[in-house]
Amino acid sequence: MSWRVSLALFGLALLTRLPFATTNLYAPDSVLYTRGMELFDPFDQRPQPPGYLWYILLLRGIDLVTEDPNRAMTIVSALAGAATVVLVYLLAARLYDERTARVSALFVLTAVTFWAYGGVAYPYTLLAALTTLCALLFWPALDLSHSRVGRGLRLLVASAVWGLAIGFRSDLAIFLAPGWLLAATRARLATAGASAAIVAALVGVWVLASAFADGGLARFLEAVQIQSKFVDDRYSVLGNGPNAIYRNLYELGRFLGRGLYFLIPLVTVTLISTEARRIELRDRIRTVFIALWLLTPLAFYVFIHVGEYGYIFSMLPGLAILAARGAIALAKGMRMPRTFKWIVATVVLGNAFIYLLSDTPLSARDIARHDRGIDEKVAYLSTLAPESTQVVTAYDGVLVDHYLHGPPVFRYDPAATSEFTLPLSCAKARPPGPCAGAQVDVVLWDDLLRAEGPGWLEVRMPHGARLRIARLPRSASLRVSEGLGVEIVR
Repeated sequence: MSWRVSLALFGLALLTRLPFATTNLYAPDSVLYTRGMELFDPFDQRPQPPGYLWYILLLRGIDLVTEDPNRAMTIVSALAGAATVVLVYLLAARLYDERTARVSALFVLTAVTFWAYGGVAYPYTLLAALTTLCALLFWPALDLSHSRVGRGLRLLVASAVWGLAIGFRSDLAIFLAPGWLLAATRARLATAGASAAIVAALVGVWVLASAFADGGLARFLEAVQIQSKFVDDRYSVLGNGPNAIYRNLYELGRFLGRGLYFLIPLVTVTLISTEARRIELRDRIRTVFIALWLLTPLAFYVFIHVGEYGYIFSMLPGLAILAARGAIALAKGMRMPRTFKWIVATVVLGNAFIYLLSDTPLSARDIARHDRGIDEKVAYLSTLAPESTQVVTAYDGVLVDHYLHGPPVFRYDPAATSEFTLPLSCAKARPPGPCAGAQVDVVLWDDLLRAEGPGWLEVRMPHGARLRIARLPRSASLRVSEGLGVEIVR
């Protein structure tokens, strides 16, 4: 384990993130964080409950310098992404050896979605950094090479860091609890109790501070309850039965697939190779620790909710370490040790190629198209008369509201309202904006919306973003089917 290597990895990670930093807010949640920076009020989705107060305060501090909320968030994303690369290197070195550590760091560095999120206004690289940091601190509390007193002191420090981390990402309270409990079993009962008290105290401070900023404890807890019920009713097995498992598994597979790409075969080798399993099981505590670290968020995502690509960053550091072990096992199993470097190079360059040169979702080209497309779409719509324009959006409603000012915007939730008809006449539709004229330009903002049937014109922006536009009489209507299909009804 070398601090020179750590600094080199941190610098390399920053150099590969900063050039791809976006200039616009990336997603609706990015807008909610921006609103939270202006006024913290989770009950009013500023941002969504439980509010992530420490993250908001960190952003406010950086925004004092940048005077740009998006820039503040992208700086945190880049720094957290670079820190994750270093932390994975340090953790893998402690768990295994220097070779595993360097390869694991390179695998995280070039993971496609993780690379992409290092330049956008999202908190998920911070999720990866915090879960890895806590794992790095939990592990010495399990290491029998330290005295029991030494393990106890390390558990106290790890508990303090975990308690603080929960204020940044509340899901870490669930994801890291089994690992903490495992570490606590190696300490004296009094030390474990003191560690639990530290965690409880720090979580309590976060809850009370959030409640104070949100107008009172009852209001804050009600906001959390409403958000939890929304997740249960919409996504979890508690509200949807076995169907939720299928849907969550599908989304989880999609997010993991695009996060790992060339790492998938190596992770598989680690899990199915007899030689790899034999090596891993030599240290059963290490195996249990890694399994708890990976399987706890996995279970949550399968049975409760996996919202988007960044969620899997709670698992990505551990999977990168497993992939590094898989590369070692593959070269050893082939009895061709010189192929190890070629295996690693193929995976690193393969994932780098996907991010840098392909046009797949969350590649550099896709992120740039989305980022510049916001400005280009807004500029194009400014050429249309607001009173005779109707913008339709599904998933991007909050983002559209933030950037588009003028024409009325109709926003809907495809999951909650998948089939309906929207009249275009001013008298029937009563849009929240100016409405006049015998004809109207209907504009589909989201790329995911499907323009079905005749009458649509696709307008491409300079960097590849698109709008679908139809000029229609006010007597026409729009029929939405299957959530995302939009058809003209004359």
